[in-house]
Amino acid sequence: MDGNVFHTTCTYPPSPPRSGACAPASGYPGGKTQSIHNPPVPFVTPISGGILPGKKIFISGVLNPNAQRFTVNLICGPHDGGGDIAFHFDVRIRVGGQRDVIVRNSCQGGGWGAEERHSPCFPFVPNAKFDIKIKTKPGKFKIAVNKQHLLEFRHRMKPLDRINTLQILGDLRLTEVRL
Repeated sequence: MDGNVFHTTCTYPPSPPRSGACAPASGYPGGKTQSIHNPPVPFVTPISGGILPGKKIFISGVLNPNAQRFTVNLICGPHDGGGDIAFHFDVRIRVGGQRDVIVRNSCQGGGWGAEERHSPCFPFVPNAKFDIKIKTKPGKFKIAVNKQHLLEFRHRMKPLDRINTLQILGDLRLTEVRL
């Protein structure tokens, strides 16, 4: 997959049909964590009950040797282009003249908000394993990579339980996704 799809509107590529590997996560709150091993990319799964404070998403994978970018989207509504993107986490290793930047944004009603690009470091390396944890807190998402706090992204869309789909695409191999 190319990965160069997030430019002026809130569109994203159609996803493959859901298989048993993309079954809905268990209910929240109080539901058990669902672990999905070695899912295909692009990967899409519903987030049962939506996102609420305290909810955590764990993503483990390996960047492809010639990786250019990968993206994690938390989407409100359908994953086929009809919903808003509440949180867009776009890791750009080699995209045009951009290198080693993590772009965060949201897209509401077809328009992108202000990009956030500053991060204290860039922990992603082609052909190397990574672990991402996205923790929902009141007012923000907290993102850790390889067990180290990396950055925060303030909620731009509410209520949070509207966020009901996780999408991951780009130049990577997923080893595990936990909701």
